Amino acid sequence: MVIGITMFVIFIILLLMSFPVSFAMALSTLIALIMGGYTSEVLSLMLVEGIKGYTLLSIPLFILAGNLMNSTGITQRIFDFCTALIGHIRGGLAHVNILASVIFSGISGTAVGDQAGLGAIELRAMVEKGYKKPFSAALTLASSVIGAIIPPSVPFIVYAYLAEVSVEQLFIAGIIPGMLIALTLSFYVVVGASRGTIVVPKADPFKPQALWKTFKDGFFALLAPLVILGGMLGGVVTPTEAGVIAVLYALFCSVIYKEFSWETLKSGFVTSLNSTALIMFLIGVGTAMAWIISAEQLPVLLSDFLLGITDNKYFMLFIINILLLFLGSIMEGIPIKLIMLPILLPITDSLGIDRVHFGVLMSFNLLIGMITPPVGLGLYVMSRVGRISFEKVVTAVIPFYIPLFIALLLITYFPQLSLWLPSILIK
Repeated sequence: MVIGITMFVIFIILLLMSFPVSFAMALSTLIALIMGGYTSEVLSLMLVEGIKGYTLLSIPLFILAGNLMNSTGITQRIFDFCTALIGHIRGGLAHVNILASVIFSGISGTAVGDQAGLGAIELRAMVEKGYKKPFSAALTLASSVIGAIIPPSVPFIVYAYLAEVSVEQLFIAGIIPGMLIALTLSFYVVVGASRGTIVVPKADPFKPQALWKTFKDGFFALLAPLVILGGMLGGVVTPTEAGVIAVLYALFCSVIYKEFSWETLKSGFVTSLNSTALIMFLIGVGTAMAWIISAEQLPVLLSDFLLGITDNKYFMLFIINILLLFLGSIMEGIPIKLIMLPILLPITDSLGIDRVHFGVLMSFNLLIGMITPPVGLGLYVMSRVGRISFEKVVTAVIPFYIPLFIALLLITYFPQLSLWLPSILIK
């Protein structure tokens, strides 16, 4: 037990010394192995063993599909259609921002992919229309979390692999919560616009011709989520096979829209390779760290401690939410899952909390953390994409925690929001 605690202390010290998370995890794990008298070969063995899962093959595929679609005109066509559809209502482009994130979430699988691709388009359009840049950046950040809740979702794939639950069930479980997040954000915009706390420019009139044109031009782009998810939700293909379909469909669209180029293809592969390498390394190292956590019986220690505070599952969920929100604000989501799941799952299992429901809950918590200072990755991405100071982004995003926390509470305490759809579609 002392070795496990020492490993966490070393890990935190390395983070404070500005070590990259991946190296901090690897080095603290190696030191703990040596101090505990374990063979150092455990680290190399776990690095390989941790990434052997067939399900994990879908991660690079969905990342590649998202990158290709960002660079081949699909993202722009989705945004143009949403603008023609609802851009005429009060606060139109703000609602377009949210709706486009809902549609694009069926393609990208990551919140960062939404921010970097769709976010740049949304931000430019809103600023040109007259929305304040900080507000536009904050809304884009808040709506981007939908990208990793509505399937496909890289965070869900990682959780499903670590928690040994069905990826298909988790994907389906994210649909209603994702829609709920979109609705709470839209309601916040409606209330803010009506009270004058959100300044919205005058919307353009509705044009049926523009709606038809953008629908016709973006037909294949709008069809992408159905093509990618249809077979998987219908039980015809696995998530990994759906990832292959996503990549092939992205290439098909690039040819149809005459956006294909070898340079674009090369850039998509290189970017996806970099992202995948980091994720896989984290999973491998995290597997070794989880092995030490289990060997040193840390889950038992923390479980006894938390259950000593309360055995009420609703209050326990509240405590876990606070813990995850805090961790999400200082570290990235995947390392947190790797470190905390071996500790938290025994607690949630003992209280009868469904693992699929907890997967949606945990992922959403960490996505909120992604847009929360001091370390929130999304804040830095949006600051760079929008060429706006980090401080202004942070200040503008604070009000959006209200609708996000409301959605979090609903998802936490109404598990059927996550579990009802899987119970119908998967027998």
